[in-house]
Amino acid sequence: MPRTNRKYYISSFLHIMVQGINKEDIFKKQFYKNIYLNLLKKNYNKYNIKILAYAIMNNHAHILVYYDEIDDVSSFMHLVNFQYARFYNKNEERVGYVFRGRYKCEQIKDIEHLFTVIPYIHYNPVKANIVKYPEDYYFSSYNSYLKNDIDNENAYIIFNTSDYLQIFKDIHEKYSQSKSMKDNILQDYKEIIKAFKNKYKIKTTEIILKEKNLLLELILQLEEKTNLKDYEIARILGIGKNRISSLKKYKNKEI
Repeated sequence: MPRTNRKYYISSFLHIMVQGINKEDIFKKQFYKNIYLNLLKKNYNKYNIKILAYAIMNNHAHILVYYDEIDDVSSFMHLVNFQYARFYNKNEERVGYVFRGRYKCEQIKDIEHLFTVIPYIHYNPVKANIVKYPEDYYFSSYNSYLKNDIDNENAYIIFNTSDYLQIFKDIHEKYSQSKSMKDNILQDYKEIIKAFKNKYKIKTTEIILKEKNLLLELILQLEEKTNLKDYEIARILGIGKNRISSLKKYKNKEI
């Protein structure tokens, strides 16, 4: 197959997420996951799309598709979800909606975005603490890539080569390291806030938020010990970024 420049494909990648109504575990049984997966594989050939990655969780599913016409994606997802809803309602002896809305989708912007979404999908079971490693999860496309059990055309669409295995491993390793780093920072800031409360014998963070000097001291500690940005600290503490800027200006004036 001739090599195709990926820049022509980027706008045609779509990350799709479906979720059970009221976050219900509509794929709670392995049998249900298999049914939904089989419907995806059975129906995509009816439309001009390709399924490039997936992970079927208990109450939602992630699917990465490539398409030529966006209407094909809509028709495909409508058919799959309709067939699954009909099966699920019959099997569970229930009536009504099965899925939360139609489906959510995210357009892939560039190669970096694409190479982040693929491991993001495969690491969903790890993030949910279902398995320790993505290869331990049966209902995702991860092992198909490791075993070189994917269509060559799909490999070219994503990696621009059929000899993709090292690239695949590298993007997952990069994602894993990035996730671990974020997890460590998360643990770090929790420990910093806990130690700060213990130091001043404060029970809740809300008390700190009401005291200007205490809040500024905590912000400066978080900044120094974690290298978090102002907007990240603001999100952690549940305050506005502008408040952090104001507190720092207040401190500078005092000095």
